[in-house]
Amino acid sequence: WHDLLRQAIEEHALENGDAELPVDRFIEWLAEWGRDFRRRQRGLLLVTAHSAKGLEFDHAAVLDGGWERVGHNEDPDAPRRLYYVAMTRARRTLILARLQRSFRPRRLYDALIDHPSTVCRDHVEFPPGPAALRHRYLRTNLSDVDLGFSGRRAAHHPIHRAIAELSTGDPLETRIIGQSRWELLNREGALVGRLSGSFEPPPGMRCRSARVRAIVCWSREASDAKYRDNTRCDEWEVVVPEFVFEPDDESRDAAPPDIRRVAEP
Repeated sequence: WHDLLRQAIEEHALENGDAELPVDRFIEWLAEWGRDFRRRQRGLLLVTAHSAKGLEFDHAAVLDGGWERVGHNEDPDAPRRLYYVAMTRARRTLILARLQRSFRPRRLYDALIDHPSTVCRDHVEFPPGPAALRHRYLRTNLSDVDLGFSGRRAAHHPIHRAIAELSTGDPLETRIIGQSRWELLNREGALVGRLSGSFEPPPGMRCRSARVRAIVCWSREASDAKYRDNTRCDEWEVVVPEFVFEPDDESRDAAPPDIRRVAEP
């Protein structure tokens, strides 16, 4: 994102030089630049039908699943219109995919099978994909993190220095306290955070790797009133991680991962 914004700023400077513009005009310019940039997209882009509105691509593939669902306060024809939006993003070729293992009728899909411009290909065989396709990438948010964990340590506690030395993208280690509480450690093994008690990893999977997604500033004032008496500093930083999980059956014979399980002290 930094590289993308840097590119936008450079192009803005080429267009406008040193001229000063109102903030509102710059935001409008940036939004229009972003739309044009997406139109120049190359390679594979995975988007929802809603976010693809206004965009066009030489080749588009509409995946199966969820197209019959009617949203809150939507009329019954809303799914059909959205499916039409997805289809009309294609300039040259369009693929409408359907999972063979799904036995439920697909009203929107099935209505197009007998159309004269449709070419049906059943049971398309794909070569075996790499193991990474079975990985699950999980980006946590603030509700997944114990926001007051480092704030319950005094300002001189080593955890604050360890967090200050981290940057986004740095690798993390994880360990499980008791049966379900996850703690985060830096590459030297120093404690830098803990996940909330409500955090649950994907079932049947284990952590393959973890890294810093973001570092957020938090404070006593921003905390829930019932937790403020437990804080020992006015402001602190919180590590928000992102994970890569893999199926348990893929990692039984692999080298030990960077996750530890310890007893509750």
